[in-house]
Amino acid sequence: MVNGAPGSAWASLTSAGGIEEVVVAGAPAHDDPTRLTEEHLFDLASLTKIFTTVTALRLVDDGSIDLDGPVVSVLPVGSGRDAETITLRHLLTHTSGLPAEGRLWRTGMRGEQLRDAVLGSALLSRPGDTHRYSDLGFIAIGELLERVSGRRLDALVGETAARIGAEWLTWTPDAARAVATEVQPHRGLVRGEVHDELAAALERPAGHAGLFGTVHDVAALARVVRDDGVGAGGRVLSPESARLLREPVVQADGFEQAVGLRVRDANWMGRADAVGHTGFTGTAFAVSPRTGDYGVLLLNRVNPTREDADASAARRSFFAFLAA
Repeated sequence: MVNGAPGSAWASLTSAGGIEEVVVAGAPAHDDPTRLTEEHLFDLASLTKIFTTVTALRLVDDGSIDLDGPVVSVLPVGSGRDAETITLRHLLTHTSGLPAEGRLWRTGMRGEQLRDAVLGSALLSRPGDTHRYSDLGFIAIGELLERVSGRRLDALVGETAARIGAEWLTWTPDAARAVATEVQPHRGLVRGEVHDELAAALERPAGHAGLFGTVHDVAALARVVRDDGVGAGGRVLSPESARLLREPVVQADGFEQAVGLRVRDANWMGRADAVGHTGFTGTAFAVSPRTGDYGVLLLNRVNPTREDADASAARRSFFAFLAA
């Protein structure tokens, strides 16, 4: 436990009333007593989805893809009733009908064979009918962005990161600078490699998980949400696209869903009227559109194990300042 949270590492950044505070505590792993620094890279897990979301909206802004046009002409996604009607907006708001996750990696399937199986997954509901948080939907987004741009996802997200000001963001961290995650039966201690088993089995950058970054990289992303699409390198998104990140469009179970981000998710935001996202490894950020205050909390709660590693209370306590 570090600062009352599971795991070995804690890196946080708060910005309230224009005053920024960074706190770093703990060590990169339970078996590594090295002092944690602000330069250490955390496995951001599903915060990857938000960097993917911003990258997708940049391609919407430049006319490369239509947010509400069926994606089937570029990339067939899903199988079953009305799969051909899936749009990028469906994928970005978790309403495509795709399953939450793909377990085919457990069979030993890897690489392009696994990617094809994921993209062809049978829909569990008709597009637009049901909110179902889906890793598979964001894998599809990553593939879609590559198809419409003719470029690899890591290059596309790298350009977004540069514009945002997330200078350390990477898919391929130096293990010595990476914060460790879980000891997995089939992999041993995971450090410097993506924790998410599906992302690892895909064997190349995917839209749902796999990015590593510092607390300052995630803070740069939070500021783009706060500042209506403007980052350290200038305008990242049009004001219209930036608003999509903050405005809820779908009622989910216990929160509201905007494009990419969750709105007023009390399970980890507490009473804060905020937008943000979490990652399975222990990462999270939230922004108050009303005040402009924001916070980033990066933990490695699954180190050395995901058992008894619930960080919800620690997150609610940390983000309580956004409700003031």
